[in-house]
Amino acid sequence: VVWRNRETESLAPQLSAGVSIYEALSAATNEEKLDRLLLRGEKVMFGAGPDLPVLEWLINHEGLSNGGRMLLAWDPAITDEMVQRRATFSMAAAHELRSPLTALIGFAEIFDLERDNLNPAQLEAVSIIRDNALYLQSLVNDILDLTSNSFGELTLDLASAEIASPVREVADSLAENIVSRGQTISVELDPALPEVEIDCRRIRQVLQNLVQNASIHNPSGTRIRVSAETRDNGILIAVEDDGRGIPFDPPELAFGSFRHGGAIDFSQMTGSGIGLTVALRLVELHRGRISVDSSPSGSRFEIWLPLDRNSTLGITPPGPA
Repeated sequence: VVWRNRETESLAPQLSAGVSIYEALSAATNEEKLDRLLLRGEKVMFGAGPDLPVLEWLINHEGLSNGGRMLLAWDPAITDEMVQRRATFSMAAAHELRSPLTALIGFAEIFDLERDNLNPAQLEAVSIIRDNALYLQSLVNDILDLTSNSFGELTLDLASAEIASPVREVADSLAENIVSRGQTISVELDPALPEVEIDCRRIRQVLQNLVQNASIHNPSGTRIRVSAETRDNGILIAVEDDGRGIPFDPPELAFGSFRHGGAIDFSQMTGSGIGLTVALRLVELHRGRISVDSSPSGSRFEIWLPLDRNSTLGITPPGPA
């Protein structure tokens, strides 16, 4: 130890200048934890003494400008509080942004209705305002969903419905933009699809994210196909394309937060980088599964939703009273 701050005197008094960290902490924890901390650079938890609070420990192996290393120790409760404060702030900020964004989009659409009274430069400005406001609105909604999930407040409004409806609605709503990029989209639905208990709005959100990604991250000429069929006591929905594939190895990394696949045209970038993270959680809330398979010749996302949600938990619904 070369130097310690004032807090260390009370949290780990044995770590005074001139002592060996390994020897000083060996009486406080076992050899395995010290190896994980000092040799492998992992975060570990232990108290520096019998009457001292349990701390989280981490050593910075990147080094300081003087060639030394920084050993960090903190109360886990402080970390939890900071995470909660950050999540609370994110949710509050996202809620506050919704109203002005709605106004921006609304007025942009009003101007768009007056196209005959606008010159080309004004039309382009209105288009830029609307597109950027829609992008921010998508980002705000994803942040709200992700933050709600961290609080355990992301919920579903379940009802018995045909899966064909949200599939067709998403394909129809995105078809114009897809065709404008020189791409095609097709829908193939099993005519005997049964009703399933879903939140239609959330399923549309998941499918919209997958279909948009298949379009904006691939070049002109890409074919996008959405299908749904009954399989393994559930409904299997697939969104596939013959584009350039997902730039992640393994492709499952795409479900991580703030992952951008890189749009072909940056002006078409509409994703927040957390859309797939939210999609994963929404499918899991339906007690379903989502997976991805990708290669340089295309990608395929599969969503499986159970016909009976309770069967996935081994729960037998109660009979009539």
